[in-house]
Amino acid sequence: MLQNTEYRLREYIKWLHRTSDFRRVINRRQLDYTVKAKLILMFTWLLLLAMYVAISLLMVWAVWSSSVLFAALAGLLFLITPVFLAYLITIPLWLLQVFVQKPIERKMIKRAKRILASHKGHRIAIAGSYGKTTAKEIIASVLSEGKKVAFTPGNMNTPIGISRFVSTLRGDEEVLIFELGEEKVGDVKRLCELVKPDVGVITGINEAHLSSFGTLENTASTIFELRDYLGDRTVYKNCESPLVATRIDCTDEYAYGRHGTDGWKASGGKVDFHGTKFVAQKGKRKIMVHSGLLGLHQIGIITVAIAIAESLGLTDHQIVSGISKTVPFEHRMSPTQLGGATVIDDTYNGNSEGVHVGLDLLKSLPAKRRIYVTPGLVDQGSKTKEVHVTIGKQIATVADITVLMKNSVTDYIVEGLKSGGYDGKLVVIDNPLEFYTNLDHFVASGDIVLMQNDWPDNYA
Repeated sequence: MLQNTEYRLREYIKWLHRTSDFRRVINRRQLDYTVKAKLILMFTWLLLLAMYVAISLLMVWAVWSSSVLFAALAGLLFLITPVFLAYLITIPLWLLQVFVQKPIERKMIKRAKRILASHKGHRIAIAGSYGKTTAKEIIASVLSEGKKVAFTPGNMNTPIGISRFVSTLRGDEEVLIFELGEEKVGDVKRLCELVKPDVGVITGINEAHLSSFGTLENTASTIFELRDYLGDRTVYKNCESPLVATRIDCTDEYAYGRHGTDGWKASGGKVDFHGTKFVAQKGKRKIMVHSGLLGLHQIGIITVAIAIAESLGLTDHQIVSGISKTVPFEHRMSPTQLGGATVIDDTYNGNSEGVHVGLDLLKSLPAKRRIYVTPGLVDQGSKTKEVHVTIGKQIATVADITVLMKNSVTDYIVEGLKSGGYDGKLVVIDNPLEFYTNLDHFVASGDIVLMQNDWPDNYA
């Protein structure tokens, strides 16, 4: 579980405190035997051995001295040793982080700053509660048609992750794209000071990481640190995100959405199982766009990619070619066929906006039965009940069958379903792994199944 929380001690201890029944924890990830993991495992086994040897000696002494009190104490220690051990293993990890890992990371960040100081590439930074990775992939796909592009892999969006990426640069890249992560106030500002972007994209704001930010205002102000850093330079802002729209003028030329952005007007949007198509027009320039990505909500960020590509001198042919190569990313609105049913895997999504657009997509596609599968959302902080009741109400208007993975938010979603007048079938699953493994027995030809969100082991 330490590895599942990326060795963040605070998150690991929170998991220990909130998990009342460890039997309900479902291990879906295999341990990656890194050097750090091996060291922690070795220390854990040695510590466990030492503790049980000490308890055994105490028990022997208690028997020899006929002490009922010490025998009872030894028995109690034997039973609670695993609990103590769960906390004790954080000590060597903390020491390792303070005296080994942190100094190494400071050196890596310092080196990354030196590399970037002399790098001539045009820099694009992307911040937001959600949609960062998708935006990065779309923009990179389009710009790569005419420029040499490098971008942070996966969701590598922390100072050390970005520094590792920078260390791989050759120096001849024309465009660098950075995804900026955030968990506390000041994070985006610090990352901006590291990468020094020329252009920014704000993808949206919602309750993600609310448990660490405390308030939505803190979340919003942190993400808008990107705009504050760039000042008068270009920042594209998603006006379809309500919490972004309240902080900007949606008539701003760099506000984006299904209407377009930066002078590019989008029209005629259509979605089917093969993707999304629309027309993008700016003055006399007219582009017929087709992307393999599903959902009208993708139009806004695609027009951002078009606008940036135009500013960097790409031709219409290059832009169209780049967009045509955008396909659903793994676990992000990715459709597959299963026994005549269409299964849309959006399990990477973990935010309320994603739920909303996912349900819109499910509603818009023709189907024999619309099946919606979710465990709910993690990290919603004080908004947990409100968010999940709202999700339940949204599901009630779309799904014929709703499948919920049993956990701490299930009752809130059910409350929302009832409040929304849901008259479909409700299924609550105790064993998610078994359900997903046998999904083919649950669906029929003509069904559409939308699977959204994930519930990591450390939130069980």
